[in-house]
Amino acid sequence: MRNICFLLPLLATSAALAASFDCTKAMTPQEKAICSSPELSVADDKMAAAYKAVLAAARPEMAAKVRDGQRVWLRAIADHCINPGSTPPTALAECVLGYYETRTAELQRLSGTNHDAFITQFIYLTWPDAPGESSDLEENPGFGTLRATWPESTNDTPEWKAWNKAIEAATQSLASLDGEKSPSGEWLKEWAAEGESEVYASVGFYSEELVTASIGIEGMGHFAGHPGGSSIEFNWLLKQKRELRPEDVFRKDSQWERIIEARCSKELQELDADRLADDWEEALPKVVLDSRNWRLNVEGLTMVFPEYAVGGHVAPVSPLTIPWATLRPLLQSSFTIPE
Repeated sequence: MRNICFLLPLLATSAALAASFDCTKAMTPQEKAICSSPELSVADDKMAAAYKAVLAAARPEMAAKVRDGQRVWLRAIADHCINPGSTPPTALAECVLGYYETRTAELQRLSGTNHDAFITQFIYLTWPDAPGESSDLEENPGFGTLRATWPESTNDTPEWKAWNKAIEAATQSLASLDGEKSPSGEWLKEWAAEGESEVYASVGFYSEELVTASIGIEGMGHFAGHPGGSSIEFNWLLKQKRELRPEDVFRKDSQWERIIEARCSKELQELDADRLADDWEEALPKVVLDSRNWRLNVEGLTMVFPEYAVGGHVAPVSPLTIPWATLRPLLQSSFTIPE
C-alpha cells in the first residue's frame, strides 16, 4: 500500500474473553469494548481466524499487502469508532461490530476458491471538517471519510500487472470528487472531504483474455449532500492491456446498437412510468453505446442502467441480460464468448 504506514500493532493471541489480544493490556476504547462484550469478543475471534487463514493461503509476495490492509483496517476503527465520553458505549460497540463483520466477510471471500488469484486491497482516508461545521460525535465524528476496497491479482505477469494498475485507477476515478484519476497514482485524502462514502470493486468473470469487474460508490457527499450511489462496469482485455470497446465485441455493420436499444426500450416501456426518468428515451442510446454499462459473463451481455440516466435512486431499474445466443449473429468473429 503505497505511502500508507500506520504504526498499529497487529492483534496478538490470548485466551482472555476469547479475544484475539490480551485483554489485560487493553488501552483503547475499542479494545476495552471488545473485552467487555461477549458478542464483540466472538466477532474479534472470528475475524482473527479469517485473517490467519488468508495469511496462510497467500503467496509470500502478497503476505505483506495482507498485513498492510489489516493495519489500515485497524486504523479505520480507531478513527471512526470513537468514544470520547459523549458517544454512548452502545454506539461504540455497534460501530466496532459493524467493522468486524464487514472485515470478516472480506477475509472469508479471500480465503475462498479464488484466494490464489486475487487479494483485496483496502484503504481508509479521513479529512477534517471545515471550521464551523457540526462536530456532534453521534452524527459527525469531525471529519469526512472514504473507505475503498479493490481487487489485485496475485499473478505477476505483465498483463495482470497492467490490470492491477488499471483497476485501482478506475476505482480512484469513481472515488474522486471530479471523476479524475490521481496524477501521481496515489489516493488523495481530500477525496474524503465531502462526507462519508464507500467505494468498492469486485471481480466478476475472468479468463486468459477477459477480466470483468463492477465498481460502485455509495454514501454522502459525492451526491449533492444527500445519500446516493453510482457504479460502472470495468471490462479489461488482458492481452491488449486496455479496456474493452464496443468494436471488440460487435461487427460495425451489424446494427447492434439499434437491436440492443430496441430490446431495452421494450422492457423499459413495461415498467411504471414513475420509475423512469422523463428523458429516458433520449438517454438510452448513450447508455447502450457505453461499454462501462455492460456486464459480461457466461449468461450474456447485461445492460446495467445508471441511476438517474434511465431510472431513479429510490426505485432503480433492474439490469437486463441479453443471452449470447441472441447476440451471436452480431458478434465479431474474433470475440470469444465467456465460458
